[in-house]
Amino acid sequence: MTFPYELFVFDLDGTLLSPDSSLPQEAVEFLRALSERAKVTLATGRSLASTRPYLRRLGITTPTILYNGAVVIDPISERPLFMRRIPKELALKVLEVVRGFPVHPQVYRTVEDPWIVVAKIAPPIQKFLAKEGLPAREVGDLRKAVSQAPIKFLIVGEPGVLPALEQALRSEVPEVSVVRSESEYVEVLPPGVSKGEALAWLCNRLGVPPSRVVAVGDQRNDLAMIELAGLGVAMAHAPEEVRTRADLIVSTIGELASRLDI
Repeated sequence: MTFPYELFVFDLDGTLLSPDSSLPQEAVEFLRALSERAKVTLATGRSLASTRPYLRRLGITTPTILYNGAVVIDPISERPLFMRRIPKELALKVLEVVRGFPVHPQVYRTVEDPWIVVAKIAPPIQKFLAKEGLPAREVGDLRKAVSQAPIKFLIVGEPGVLPALEQALRSEVPEVSVVRSESEYVEVLPPGVSKGEALAWLCNRLGVPPSRVVAVGDQRNDLAMIELAGLGVAMAHAPEEVRTRADLIVSTIGELASRLDI
């Protein structure tokens, strides 16, 4: 029987990666076997610098979705094929809203620049840097970092604080996209950006209908691509909102391999 899928798209954190951000050998072997039958790529909120080690270990050659959909790159040349930015005036509005909350915002400026920009390297930022393997630069006033339109903001905070921040951002800066990527993270993206929109763009570029796509993720920022794909897969630990809207729920990547008979 003909294999029914042409493209597989995997989230990284909470999906392919272990809690310590390592890539299990089981996942490596599955994706390598899968790549013999279909195109395989990643869709992550991470930057290029943070994603690069996984692209190389997995041997990914299909265009890859970064920054939660703000960028699609060619993983071989590392050239952006698609990119959106937050206009400076909207970025300044975001910073004004964020100032009213006890959180730690980060600015991502360009694809080529591995440095994230922060007002101060506080302990929550240090924890994030260790997880992602990224360097940070302190600038004091983050308004200096958005003189050129940034790619995204990632805001670290306590889970109890972030829902109010989300609501404030959506109310006061409705033009931007706001997503939750982990319990302690809120991300602010350019207008109209999501993993789903980036996946639709990628499908068009590759000539692959969404009905022949499998998308796998575990958080609300994965929901748009899970719903777009012909087979949307949620990890068992995903929020209920994600699980109820997925076509398939799996506990591990190994379980997905067995369910697809790979």
